[in-house]
Amino acid sequence: MILRAPSAHALTLRHLRKDFFPWAVALAVGIDYLDNSIFSFFTSYIAGGISASRDELVWSAAAYATTSVLGIVQQQWLVERLGYRRYLSGCLLMFAIGSFAASMSNSSIELAVARGFQGYFIGPMLGTCRILLQLCLTPQERGPAIRIFLLLILGATIVAPLTGGYLVAGYDWRALFVGLGALGLAFALFAFLVTPHVGKLRPSRRTQAHMWPYIMLAFGLCALQIVAQQVRFELFSTSLLLIGLTLIGLAALGWVVWHQWHHDKPLVRLNALRERSFRMGIMLYAFYYALSNVISYLIARMLEGAMGYPVENMGRLVGYTSMASIAVALLYFKFARKIKSKKWLIVPGFLVAAVIGLWMDRLPPDVSTGWLLPPLIVRGFLLMLIALPTASVAYQVFAADEFNHGYRIKNIVKQLSYSFSTTMVIILEQHRLAVHQTRLTEYASLGNPVFRGTFEAMTRAFSSLGYEAAKAQGLAAAQVSRLVLRQAEFMSIQDGFRVVIVIALIGAVLAAVQRQIK
Repeated sequence: MILRAPSAHALTLRHLRKDFFPWAVALAVGIDYLDNSIFSFFTSYIAGGISASRDELVWSAAAYATTSVLGIVQQQWLVERLGYRRYLSGCLLMFAIGSFAASMSNSSIELAVARGFQGYFIGPMLGTCRILLQLCLTPQERGPAIRIFLLLILGATIVAPLTGGYLVAGYDWRALFVGLGALGLAFALFAFLVTPHVGKLRPSRRTQAHMWPYIMLAFGLCALQIVAQQVRFELFSTSLLLIGLTLIGLAALGWVVWHQWHHDKPLVRLNALRERSFRMGIMLYAFYYALSNVISYLIARMLEGAMGYPVENMGRLVGYTSMASIAVALLYFKFARKIKSKKWLIVPGFLVAAVIGLWMDRLPPDVSTGWLLPPLIVRGFLLMLIALPTASVAYQVFAADEFNHGYRIKNIVKQLSYSFSTTMVIILEQHRLAVHQTRLTEYASLGNPVFRGTFEAMTRAFSSLGYEAAKAQGLAAAQVSRLVLRQAEFMSIQDGFRVVIVIALIGAVLAAVQRQIK
């Protein structure tokens, strides 16, 4: 009995670690989605907290995406030397440190540096954790683990507005990153305790460092990100600097692709791109991630900026309506295998995104909350209608090793889609805001009899409250300025939803005409 006791204890501990392992993986991915959702949803509050405009935060999104791609590319190289346990827990620990650094930022540059640091370590989480499930679990064990994995992704999108709204209302924007840092520390310890020590290879079997391709990849990404940020200030066709940076960036990335394609042990194996179904899946993923990110940003801006919802009320509204996605996910898990052609889910999914854009575009500024509920509820269904069926299409032909590299390519596409869609929507909003504000200001002149009558009525209203004539006119002018700004913000956000409609319809057409979707 004395000899058996340690064995029984080891067996119990081993079973506990195996039972908790899927939760550790799911929580690591959940904090990745929680971070992205919080930054997208509370962009205006973060910008206000560091006295920056929203378009200055584009640099933070660009830095995050660039370092995320670099982290994804180097992920396998690090895993072969550290093993998945140390790599996963170490990345979560470093992410927590980056979150605390972000909470102490006082300028857009400091925030961009902190977000870049975060991105390198948390950006590879989705691919790392999905590969871990594929590597460490049997097919019978993998199904329930993937369900936990996906439910916690949905849970993160629900928790982000709920808890974020409470933290911003009760404290300030810095509490968002402090909370993320605390979760990162807890999840790092949990992952270290339960993640199997697999993935570390002998020196003879390890991938080479690929130093020059890695440097060229970083250089090419940075060059293209600089062009994407500066194109809103300069006309691209007349700027030799922007044209030159674009050509140099594309040449650098092209050389990296050529080098990795022909190398025996590349950092990322690109052979998966030979499969037509995978190429189609990657394109649909790009559309989905761009749509999801832009819709989330525009809804937050409409509720907070154009409709005047307090941040806590806005967070509750979006969070509670997102809970319906959990029920739809459970239905998807039960019935999806009975739908033989995933096209019957993907095409309607893009059409649903277009309807969301159309619905939000038609709403007046003073609409009641009841009219906001349908698009906010349906928004959470896009993961089940587009992303999950696309995964079935993209990865159905791969063996285990090719699956790992293919999933890392998909993760790169995710990060770049988030970055460029964030850049696009912020630049579009700022441009359309300036256009609408100029036009409304021209309309709001005393030469316009309609406006003059309104202005005089507002002045009389302030005078009736006991203000002197000059003071009453000043208050009326300030009130008009606020109304003009709010109306211009509302119209610029409507322009953003029209772009959503166009992107969604293009995605629907591309999905409908493809024969690879089965």
